[in-house]
Amino acid sequence: MTEMAGDQIARRIAASGASIYDLFNRDSDEYYDNQTLEERLESALVGQQWDAPIRTRSKLGKAAVTVALGYPVPRSFRKTQPRFPSQNLDLFLQQSDNLQIWNEEVDPERRYALVRLDTTNTVTAVRVVTGEAVALWDKTGTLTSKFQAARLDSRTGSKLVSALDTELFREVLLPGATAEVDITGLSPASPPRRGKVLPISEVHSRLLPLEGVTFDDPGLTNERGRGVVLQKLVTETLGVGPYGDKGQFPDILNQALEVKLQLSPTIDLGLVSPDSDHLAEDVGGGLRHRDVRYAVFFGARSGSVVTLDAVVTTTGADFFTEFRRFEGLVSNRKLQIPLPSGLFETKG
Repeated sequence: MTEMAGDQIARRIAASGASIYDLFNRDSDEYYDNQTLEERLESALVGQQWDAPIRTRSKLGKAAVTVALGYPVPRSFRKTQPRFPSQNLDLFLQQSDNLQIWNEEVDPERRYALVRLDTTNTVTAVRVVTGEAVALWDKTGTLTSKFQAARLDSRTGSKLVSALDTELFREVLLPGATAEVDITGLSPASPPRRGKVLPISEVHSRLLPLEGVTFDDPGLTNERGRGVVLQKLVTETLGVGPYGDKGQFPDILNQALEVKLQLSPTIDLGLVSPDSDHLAEDVGGGLRHRDVRYAVFFGARSGSVVTLDAVVTTTGADFFTEFRRFEGLVSNRKLQIPLPSGLFETKG
């Protein structure tokens, strides 16, 4: 959807008399998709200054979002979770690079509007991300992955698990023959476009040359840094770029591809199982997590060097034909999650 579509949604909301506390309905003409929501909020909020004490600043931010979306500003804001139930949306004003979530778990289907404020409390950028993406940012142990997996004992080496993408994926995105798909110049952080997506078999073929590739380890505890290096390699190898990360799920959004790097047997999968029927909000088109493609790289560390040994490529639907599932524990403590470097600089 375009910014013009956002204007139309705001007008429909204003005409309906709905409030931010009405229950959301994804199929409603008054519901913003993720990209349109981000565009709408960024267009309306960037440049506004909320130079006030923290509580007052929070109220100013909520009021500005309410107006931008087309709703009337309530006399007082209720303490609801999320703050904007009608759009399944929470709001966080960010001057630091740590996202703090109090007294609740991250909801994988909720949208989180992260509003960047500079030192003068002026809005400089807005990003809208899903709870699934937020959960995957945490590499500190503050939030333990709910779903985990390990490769079946007898399985080794590289493998294409899924010969074809899911039927729904093929219907919605029309992955084409290799020669027919021109994906150069697309932003990896933007949603996939119909006819501009490689079939899963071609994704696997293009990733196979990464076997044996080495790179410098950014640090023993820097799992996120290793992930960024791998995502850049994948982006270059697939022929899409330049690399961009705005907190999207999956990592290479324009190819609906989630990338995992495993230096240990356990794979952290976040809050939603790969074979889930939950909607993959950032992908759009009614596609689900089971329709997303996964590239799981297995590697080894030797001193300060990481070597990629194998890659397994699968749809979410077929994920557990190659891996066994087990569940981790979810922490109920206060969550303090570091934001990805450059989050507010990357555009889809």
